Order: sequence, then C-alpha cells, then structure tokens
Amino acid sequence: MKNSIFGLFVFALFLTLGSCKNESKPTETPAATTETPAATPAETPATTPAAGEVTPPPAATTPEPAQNAKGVWHFTCAKGCEGGAGAAGNCAKCNGPLSHNQAYHQQ
Repeated sequence: MKNSIFGLFVFALFLTLGSCKNESKPTETPAATTETPAATPAETPATTPAAGEVTPPPAATTPEPAQNAKGVWHFTCAKGCEGGAGAAGNCAKCNGPLSHNQAYHQQ
C-alpha cells in the first residue's frame, strides 16, 4: 500500500513539474491572422527618443486653401450661388450640394 501511494505521489509530482516549464511550445499558426497593421510613417516619431522622452510626430500637411491665388473656389454651388468652399459639403446660401471646380487646379 505504501508503494502505491508513493507511486501515485511521484506520478502527480511528475505531472505538476512537467506542466510548469517556462518554455513555450510552438503552436500551429491559425489560417487567418489577426495581427494589427504596422504603424504608418506619419504615426511614428521622426527620431528615436531618449529614455522617458517622447518626440511628437511631424505636423500633418496643411489642407489646400479654399481659394487659389486667382481667387477661384475649390468647390462651388451646383446651382450657381456666389461663393464656395474649400471642401465638399452644402452651399451656405441655398443648402444645395457643392461640386468640385476643375478650374481651381488650372494654373
């Protein structure tokens, strides 16, 4: 009886110690990966910061102005209202949709 209890104890000890290894066994890779995409260059700092120091990313590029040097609006009212805007949206006067003005990009 002592041998069976001792054998059971050794077996339980073996299982316990065998399952507590710090090594991780390689697992099979899943068919679909769920990794997040790598950060884009705009999201990463330009320089490597010193320990504890954070370097902000470079400033975003400025949007195009609402009017070019000739005074032509980037977006104009489809109904022909006076004025315009720098981005697509609705007309401030008639609330109609603004359309892209190709003349804005001509030199």
